[in-house]
Formats: sequence, structure tokens, C-alpha cells
Amino acid sequence: MLPAIACDDGIAVRGEACFTDEPELLAFGFTPIALRVAPFDSDGIADVLVTGVDTQGAVLGVVSRTGADGALGAAQDAGVYGCSAHPALGDANLDGATDLLVDACDDTMMVFVASGSGSFAAPVIVDVDVATRTSTIFDVNSDGVGDVVALGIAGEAIALTWAAGDGLGGYAPPLGTFVGQLGAADEPLGFSIGLLDADGLPDVVLSHADPTRVPTIARGTGAAFAEPVPWDELPIARGVAAIDVVDGADPELLIVRSEPPVFEVWQGPLGSAKPLAATTIEAARDHFLAAGDVDGDGSLDLAFFDPATPNLEIWLNDGDGRWAFAAIVDIGANVDQLAIADLDGDGAAELIAGTFAERGVSILRSAP
Repeated sequence: MLPAIACDDGIAVRGEACFTDEPELLAFGFTPIALRVAPFDSDGIADVLVTGVDTQGAVLGVVSRTGADGALGAAQDAGVYGCSAHPALGDANLDGATDLLVDACDDTMMVFVASGSGSFAAPVIVDVDVATRTSTIFDVNSDGVGDVVALGIAGEAIALTWAAGDGLGGYAPPLGTFVGQLGAADEPLGFSIGLLDADGLPDVVLSHADPTRVPTIARGTGAAFAEPVPWDELPIARGVAAIDVVDGADPELLIVRSEPPVFEVWQGPLGSAKPLAATTIEAARDHFLAAGDVDGDGSLDLAFFDPATPNLEIWLNDGDGRWAFAAIVDIGANVDQLAIADLDGDGAAELIAGTFAERGVSILRSAP
């Protein structure tokens, strides 16, 4: 059970969803499109990156770095460009600073490595052999170096490819696996990567829209991923993520089912995966989702938002994999995107909302 809450006492505890009444505003002189929040410099504190387009349609980005006191600094040019304003995040060189992976809108991607000062070095071009749909940076072969992973279109097929990083800024030619057909009912639309079996090599679980089939899994081999097979232990789902849901446990599977909208937490590797808990959340039916640790207890909380309103619906994790409604929060402007991160180190997270119709970002500070 979640405990009773007491806002404004300066103590962050499980079950609190306490925020200031007035948002802090960041405004930009370009059209913002995407919001990313992560430690983009070397201090380990989350910073705010906004990407978008200028009046000529060129992609650009700015970073607002978070100081030791939690205050956000003036926006500085991130040195990011490309044909997509929706970068993926990851740590390419495993130095603790978050790097960017930007689609080049052909069969390549660009890795922008964080410089440690809030900007990014000139990109490294990585061949992925697909027109990318979604991507990430992850250590696929467990050699301590980040690799580029992409799910995308190759002719009439859908392929999962990865290019191994060499630790010096270069990447090997991609290794690919066909995982579906373009236009098929079970055409893969997204993926999540993690240690999903017991062999120590990362595997990929693939999500699709077919309402009659379970998700599929492509096991890691150290080379190309194996061909995907149905993960028959799992239920039919509209989405699956390998993510740390419950504090102190190994990463779980978060499974989202459609009708009714149920969030299930599963634990255990392939062959012995079992459901831990399930929560029905009606807000998931017609809202977008952001996830993060709102109350600082180490477990994954959920926030739902509708871009046509300024309201966020907060659901807190009870520590056992179940969520309970906590609050409706007014961010002050219609929310296009949302991130949850502790910017000031008080143990409770801020709500960082892309309020792009206002050409900015609105931040509600935690008030434990």
C-alpha cells in the first residue's frame, strides 16, 4: 500500500506526487519537435535537450545544462543536425555521458558523442543497411562498447541490424536478421533489448499490432540475432519493454495489453517468465505515456497525458509492480511530450513537458 502523503515538508517519501503550482518556462527561437532529458555532460545530472527545425527547415538542437543547485542554464547549441529531429539515446563509449543516435534518412545513422560540456562532437556515420524505424545504442556483444541497433525496412522486409562499436569511435559493417514482412499483420513495429534469457547475451523482444499473436523474441548470439520466434509464455500485447520496474530486482518485462488496458509486470528469463502483478489503467486507452521514478523510491512510475490538454495523470508504483492513481497535475499548457527526472537532487522528480505550441518547455519542480 502507498503511505499517506505530506507535501511541502521537505521529505521525499514513497507515494508522494508533490509539485509546485507554477511551471518554470524555457523558450526557444525555433520550432521545437522533440524533448530528451538525460545527463549529456560528465556530471551525472540530467540535462534538457530540445531538437527542432529553424525557419529554413534545418534540424538543430540546444542543451540546457543543469547546475549543482538544480537550476537550468542558458540554452547552448548542441551541434546536432541531420534529417530527423528525433534522436535516440545511449552511451556509445560507456563514459557515463549520454550520446545521440540520429537517423540520416537513408541506410545510415549518425552517432553524436557527448563532449562532456553539453555539446556533441562531429558525428560518426554508421551503416545500418535499413531505412530506420526505431533504434538504440546498446552493448550487443557484451564487450563493454556501445553498438548501434536499428529496426527498419529493407526492400519488402523488416530487418533488425546492429553495427559493433570498436571502442575508438568506429563501427563494423552491420549484421542483419530478417524479422518480418512489410505490411504483414505481425509486422514488427518496435523492439526492446535486454538480457532476456540466461546466456549473458542481450536479446530483442519485438512488438507488433497483430491482436492474435504473442510478441516474438530474437535471441542474441554475439553475431547476427537469431530469427525471431513466438515468446509463447507471454500474453498477446500491444507493447513490451525490458525495463527496471521494481527497485532491487533484475530488469522486468513491462507488458501493455489493449482491451482492457492492462499493465503487467513479468519477471524471469525466457523459459521461466512469470507474471508478477497487473494493473488496469483506463487512462492508457486514449493518452500518451511517460515513465520514470516520480517519488524517488527506485520503482517505475507512470504519467499519462493528452496533447489536447495541460493535464497529467500520475500513477505511482507501490514497489511490488502495481500502480495506483496519485494525482492530476496541471502543467500550464498543452503537453506534447513528457520526461520525468530529478534535476535538483532532492530525491523526487521534476516533470519536464514539451509545450511546443508555446515554443518551449514547461517544468514543474518537485515539492516534497
